Amino acid sequence: MSPTLIIPIMFETFKIATLNINAISSNTPLQMLEDFLWRQDIDFALLHEVSRTTLNTIRRYTVHMNAGTDRSGTAILAKDGLALSNIQRLPSGRGMSASFRGMLIVNIYAPSGAQKRQEREAFYNTEVVHLIPSSSTAMILVGDFNCVITNDDCTGQWNCSRALARLIQGLDLIECGKRLRHELHTHITLLLALPRLTEYTLLTT
Repeated sequence: MSPTLIIPIMFETFKIATLNINAISSNTPLQMLEDFLWRQDIDFALLHEVSRTTLNTIRRYTVHMNAGTDRSGTAILAKDGLALSNIQRLPSGRGMSASFRGMLIVNIYAPSGAQKRQEREAFYNTEVVHLIPSSSTAMILVGDFNCVITNDDCTGQWNCSRALARLIQGLDLIECGKRLRHELHTHITLLLALPRLTEYTLLTT
């Protein structure tokens, strides 16, 4: 199951869940996703590998989708009453961003597989930057990165991304998911935040 993180924004806390939904479209898994969001009281769900508009059937959430051109899309679900603004989408579907009370939320889904390493590096070098503001702003970057940034994060085949490492360093991001990732034995989903977000709690579900 995905990590759930509690993030402080303007003296309030919000629960953010990330999940690769593997292009689900049938009623049963969609109902399971809805039940998970309700049961865990998730404020924002950042989803990857989104391919269908059936997410609009999920109740009590506003669905912002980016199915894109290759059916490997992303989505941000916001609980009713939590309004997102300035929503930006990559044409490929592999990324989108939205603003919430002065915080920029960036959700990305990188190409996967060793055979797509060059495509993945190009994604970080040329596509993701279109979702990043030119001026400094508080932000979180969440993704199914399909790579790691150091050899210490590898549990099997070497799959580091120099482009992602440069992006993180250039934005002065802090990795908040390292402890959680080791507990779950996965490097797929991370959360990164600007230094002003110094307080956070990591939970597993």
